[in-house]
Amino acid sequence: MDKAKVIESLNKAQAVDFINKLLKSKLKILVLFAAFPITAAANISDPRQFLMVKNLEALLDLKKADLN
Repeated sequence: MDKAKVIESLNKAQAVDFINKLLKSKLKILVLFAAFPITAAANISDPRQFLMVKNLEALLDLKKADLN
């Protein structure tokens, strides 16, 4: 194997490890919609998304991953 192939393989392995840690971090996306003032119907054209983290330690481990 030449040097470029080794570097490419290492980068792919690090990317897979990063994705695995991201999947194990137990994230939840909460989508909220504003309501119209008179009818109180949901304004689905303007969603607001919030990211809820259930396991903060697993997410902080992602910061330690070096993908360079």
